[in-house]
Amino acid sequence: MVDPNLAPPKPAPLSTQVFLLTRRLLLKVLREPAVTIPNLAISVFFLFTYNGAFGNSGVTSFPGVGGNYLNFILPVTVLFSSISGGAAGLTLVADLETGYFRRQLTMPLSRAAIVLAAIMLGAIQVLIQATLIMSLGLLMGADPAAGFGGILALLGFALLWGMGFAGYSVATGLKTGNAQAAQAATFIFFPLMFLAPVFLPMDQLAGWIQAVAKVNPTTYMLEAMRSVMIEGWVASALVKGLVAGGLFAIITLTIAVRVARSKTSRA
Repeated sequence: MVDPNLAPPKPAPLSTQVFLLTRRLLLKVLREPAVTIPNLAISVFFLFTYNGAFGNSGVTSFPGVGGNYLNFILPVTVLFSSISGGAAGLTLVADLETGYFRRQLTMPLSRAAIVLAAIMLGAIQVLIQATLIMSLGLLMGADPAAGFGGILALLGFALLWGMGFAGYSVATGLKTGNAQAAQAATFIFFPLMFLAPVFLPMDQLAGWIQAVAKVNPTTYMLEAMRSVMIEGWVASALVKGLVAGGLFAIITLTIAVRVARSKTSRA
C-alpha cells in the first residue's frame, strides 16, 4: 500500500522534461526514417533539377541573380527543407492515436514540456536537413557573398521558418487528432512557395504573380536568404526577412499553445 503521508514526487525542471521528451521523439524518428527522408530527397531533387534547367541559361544574366544560379536557387531548396518542421505535429498525432498522449497527462509532466518537445523535434529536423542541403550546394559550387557568416544566417532563417511550421503542425495535429488531416493542412503552404520569386527575380515575374508575391511572407524570407548569398549583408532585406519569419513563428506558436491548453484541459 502507498503511504498517504508521503508527498507526491516533485516534477523535474521544465528544461529536463523537454530534453527527455525530445530525446524520446528523436529516437522514435530515427527508428522510422521513412517519415523524414522523402522531404530531404525532394529538396535535393529540386536543387539538381532547377540548377540543371536554369544554371546555364540566360537567366543568370538577370539583375538579382548574380551570375551564379546556385546562389540564387539554393535558398529555395533550403527553405523548402524547413517544411520538415511540419513533422512535429505528426509525432503528437501518433501519440494521440496510440493513447500515449493521455498517459503523459497522468505523469508529473508539464503540458508545456510535451508541446515544446514536439516543436524542438521539428527545429532539430529542420536544422539537420537545411545543413545537409546547404553543404551539398557548397559542394556543387555555391559561393556565399557573406562568407561563413552568411551560411549561418541562411541556416538561421531556415530554422526560424521551420519553427513556424512546427508550431502550425502541432496546432493542427492536436486540433484534428488525425495524421492525414494534419499532413494535409501542412500542404496548404506549398502554393506560397511557388507564388514567390522562386525561379526568377521579383521584377521578372508576370503581373499577377508579382502582385501576390509582394504580400507573400515567403518572398521576404527568400530575399533575405538570397541577399547573404548574392550581395552580402543587406540590412533592409535581412530586417524584412526577420519580421516575416518572426511574425509567422510567433503567430503559429501562440496558436499551438492555446490549442494544447484546450486539448489537455479536456483530456
